[in-house]
Amino acid sequence: MITTLALFMLVAAIQEGDPLPEMLIQARDALEQGQYAEAVTLYEDAIELAMYGEDDGPVSGPLLARIRLGLAEAFRASRQNDDALRATEDIFDSDPGPETLDRALEIRYEIGLSYLNGTTRRLLGLEVSAERKGLQVLGDLIQRYPFQPFSDDAVFHSANWYLKNNLPEDAERFFERLLREYPNSPWTAPAQILAGDAVLAQIKGVEYDMGPLTVAERHYRRYLRLFPNQGESQRARMELVKIAKMRAQRHLLVAQFYLGIAKPESARVYLEKVLLDVPASEEAAEARRVIATLVPQPVQEDR
Repeated sequence: MITTLALFMLVAAIQEGDPLPEMLIQARDALEQGQYAEAVTLYEDAIELAMYGEDDGPVSGPLLARIRLGLAEAFRASRQNDDALRATEDIFDSDPGPETLDRALEIRYEIGLSYLNGTTRRLLGLEVSAERKGLQVLGDLIQRYPFQPFSDDAVFHSANWYLKNNLPEDAERFFERLLREYPNSPWTAPAQILAGDAVLAQIKGVEYDMGPLTVAERHYRRYLRLFPNQGESQRARMELVKIAKMRAQRHLLVAQFYLGIAKPESARVYLEKVLLDVPASEEAAEARRVIATLVPQPVQEDR
């Protein structure tokens, strides 16, 4: 909210005898007392007066931006989030000072995250999902203002939304961005393991390209190396076991292919890889069974 000091400075910058200072004080008081509708009306009137009612012309950009910030705060407090977003957009056009700009961006982040987490919007008299709108707001902040205090939060929550909504390619892209551009973020540990989940979710089956398995494995191993005391260590190990089994299943398929074209020794190479990688698994038992059926190649004697 607008601080008392900021309001004093704003009022002091406006000439004596102007009705605007009293209006701003009333608006501030209404906002602090929870009279949000009245605060909105007073701030809207103040903006109108500041832009068109001054004998000396409109007030300067930073002062107008500060008044518009009060309006955005009032809209936000009364849960009129779309109106608050529009008010912050007007702030960007008002040559705001650094403090005003930072708070306006923070309001946009708060609304974007709120939408992403399930807060609805009211459109044409109906309450509708606003998750996509929240994703758009956060994405705009990430793109235009990537180094705000909340930027890594915005990247992480966007990535997590993509993962939960079965969009693993987008999730991987955002998790990778967080790990690359915000290495000191408190979100790096969960982003590391969730990046592995995002890659693993893209694999359609062992019959398809298994290259992503190596990428997912790298994320899980990196998580265990960098964050050994975090709560997801056991799950990371379980995912590595799953990856090893998927590789073994792929090796069995390749072995069956070589058997089908009468190349048993090539098949044996892949079957032995299964025994080496997952010796106690069902896949290993199948590999042993198949190896037992292979006819040994005759050993050629030296002449």
